[in-house]
Parts: sequence; C-alpha cells; structure tokens
Amino acid sequence: MYWLACDTAEDAAMVCRQVVNAMAEDAKAAFISDARGMREVLDALDPDLGPGEMALYEADRQAALHLAEDLSRIEASGRLVLAFLPAAVWEGGDIGQWCHEVRDRVRDTGAVLLVVSEGQSVWLVEQLRAHNQNLDGMAQLYRGQGGMRYLLHFWSNALGVVGTEDVELTHDAGGFALAGRPHSLGRTGGDELLCLAQRKVLEGAPAFSEHWQLFDSVSELGVRAGVAVSATVIFAMEGGQRLDILAQQLHTLRQLRGNALKLVVREMAPTLRYQDEQLLLACGASLIVPFGASLSRFLTQVDSIQGYAWRRRLPSDFEALLTRLRPLPVCGLVAPRVFAEAVQQMWQGRRNGEIVHQLLVLRPAPGLSPLQACSRSLFRRDGDIACIANGVLYLFLFACRAEGVEQALDYIFQLSWRELFIGQELLDDLGALEAPAFLDETVPESPSVESASMPLSQVRPALNPRRISLQQWEAA
Repeated sequence: MYWLACDTAEDAAMVCRQVVNAMAEDAKAAFISDARGMREVLDALDPDLGPGEMALYEADRQAALHLAEDLSRIEASGRLVLAFLPAAVWEGGDIGQWCHEVRDRVRDTGAVLLVVSEGQSVWLVEQLRAHNQNLDGMAQLYRGQGGMRYLLHFWSNALGVVGTEDVELTHDAGGFALAGRPHSLGRTGGDELLCLAQRKVLEGAPAFSEHWQLFDSVSELGVRAGVAVSATVIFAMEGGQRLDILAQQLHTLRQLRGNALKLVVREMAPTLRYQDEQLLLACGASLIVPFGASLSRFLTQVDSIQGYAWRRRLPSDFEALLTRLRPLPVCGLVAPRVFAEAVQQMWQGRRNGEIVHQLLVLRPAPGLSPLQACSRSLFRRDGDIACIANGVLYLFLFACRAEGVEQALDYIFQLSWRELFIGQELLDDLGALEAPAFLDETVPESPSVESASMPLSQVRPALNPRRISLQQWEAA
C-alpha cells in the first residue's frame, strides 16, 4: 500500500494518467475515483498504452472510507488498484486505523494499492508520517522552491527501502520526469565550521572564535567566499544598498560553489519587502534575518541552519529571474486589455512558486458604479493595477500574501472598501482574463470625487446664482 499526496487536482490527475499509461499490456488494473476524477483521468488516456483490462469504480466520500470492506468485492486480486481521491475524504477521521484495515485487506487479496490524494493538507501528511508502519511507501508532489518537487519520505518493495529524498521534476504532456541529474547534498569541503561575515553584522563585536573571519567590504567577503565549499557566508543588507547587486552575488556564489554553502543575509535597516526577500531566496540565500533581531537571536538563527544544504532550484538566467520578481512599471486603473496582458506577464513568478500575487474581483455596492468606487483610490506601488470589466472591478496586487490583502485594500481605498464593495473574490488562476471583455482597449476616466459620494440617483444638479431684490421698510 503506497500513498502519493499531491497539492493540486491537476497534478494528481496527471500522475494517475502516467501510472495507467505506463502499465504493461498484460497487466490488470482497477481505478477508483469520484465522477470528476474519472473524467479528468480517463478522457486524456492514450488509447494505445496501458493495461489490457481496467475495472472502473465510482466512489463518493463514504464509499472511500469503506474501501477495506469493498476490496474483496471488486476482484482486486492481482490488480494494481489506483485510488484518486480528495484529501478532504479523511478529515476528522482516524486515518491510521483506515490505513491499517485497508493494508491488511490489500495483502489478503494479493493486490497493490496506490492512493493518489489531491488537495493541500498538512494534517493529512503529518498523520500519514505518524502511521508509517501502515504504509509501504509515502511521497508528496508539490509546487515550490521555483519548480515542481517530488518529496519521497520512504518507499519499500522487494528490492529494498529508499529513505528521504527531495528531487526536482519537469513535466510535459506525457507526465513527470526527473529534471536533469540529481545533485549530491553530501558534499563538504572541511570548512563546515567556518563563518565568513561582513564586520557590520556583529554590531561592533569582535570575532567570537577562530572559526569566524570578518571582512570590511562585501567585495573582500565575496572573494573569500568564492573558494569556500560548505562554510557560512553572512552579508549585511543596509539602507540605500542596491538589492540587485547583492542578489547577483548570491546567485553567482550558489551557481559556482554548490548547495552546501550556507548564504545568510542580515537586514541592518528596515529595507526588505516581501518581493525582495523572495528574490534573495530564489538567488540562493539560505536564511534572511529580519531587522530588529537581537545579536543573540541572529546567532541562534545562524546556528539553526548548520548541517543543512540549500534545496531549492537555482534559475540559470539571473536577468530572467529578476524580471519575474520585479513588477512592470504600471499602476492604477488601466484598460482591460492592458490589465490582462500585464497580469499574465507578472503571473509567471507565481507559476514557478517563487512569489505570490493576488487577483481579486470586487463588486461595488448598490447605487455605485465601479468607476465611482475607484474615484477614492490611490495606487502607490508599481504592479498594483485595476480594470473594469463585466460591471465589476478586477484588482491585481503584485507580491502580496493572502493575509495581506485586507491591509493592501485599506491603503488603496481612502474610503472604507467594506462599504464601497459588497463582496470580494480571490481568483486562483487567470481563466477569467480570457473573456471577450478583456479585449477592450478603452482607458476609463475616473469620475469626480463629489459624484462618488452618493448614488447616481441622488446626485443633484449644480446650483446657479439667481438675482433677488431687497425692499427697505420704514420704521413705524
């Protein structure tokens, strides 16, 4: 009994198709899934590949929870049973007991069961790891660290046991494959205890031991780090310092010296934003210590990464990476076509798992048009853009985490956005931008501030001066 946990339904379906297509012609299989999963997998199978016989069983949540009882009824003997199910099936249940019962029945029937679950679920993975005695293998397929990753927790069969591995994958229409040759993470150069650092990061303190070497300039530090293998190299990030220069230096060191080198950036002034941190991490940084951390806290964090190797994928083209993690020089209210093209270009970094953006749909309150709601808005950052299409406001926030959306809306809208809009929707993909409305190249003109203060039906015409005459009355 094996388990492969996938973050997305799309990746899980591709794995299932790849497993079925790879089976021998004389093999027998059984496929268990709900109606949606059936369509996603079966409709895209190669008719010339796969097993000679495959039984299909449509299962809802309750049926999946009673799989142990049904295995003897579906003639599972000698088959590869492939179960493609949502992770939500096991929420609130005893997954350890479920695995124990199903594994015993799988062994009794002489079958092999591969469960492919879809949907991010930290709870599910942790429970499966805790009940590893009830599984013969467990792995995860996830998007992150700049690409597609396959995290193998353990896997055993008649040939032996494989321990923890984390490898990069590539994928095309045919499925997933290893992305080049895996890099060895066990390479060391005898300098594991060595700390090379800019003198500023120690706040005037002397070197703590003979393992510490301090340098007055970043260029001197870079030269020494260029011959290190697994030492800790610590850079200072100060206000006014060019981020792209530091990022390129990290990228060069990581590219030349490998994954064993530990690259640390200490923020000496509050200068790094979220997108800046993601750039440094993508360029090879092992750790970023934020401004405000005490010296003792900083040293503790440096100690915490000892013995670890950098495990992300390093993009070979630094300029392309810099482009993906930098916003386009556009902000504010734009034409729908400009909006769609700009968002599609800036979305590339999110597809690679390097940075997070937010795409929202905001529906204005009754009596207000989207243009009136925008009249009290102020866009301050490049990459934060909006457009009006299909009677709603589309808003793109560059380099914004989900938990920062409300704060970003507070900054953009000078009036309470909760009163301007009756609802907001976060979009996970760009499918909505393919609508015909986004071919419009008309740039909207924001209305006057006064007209946005009340619904259109209540806007009064401007008052014009009118001459009047006064009469003087004589006192009685």
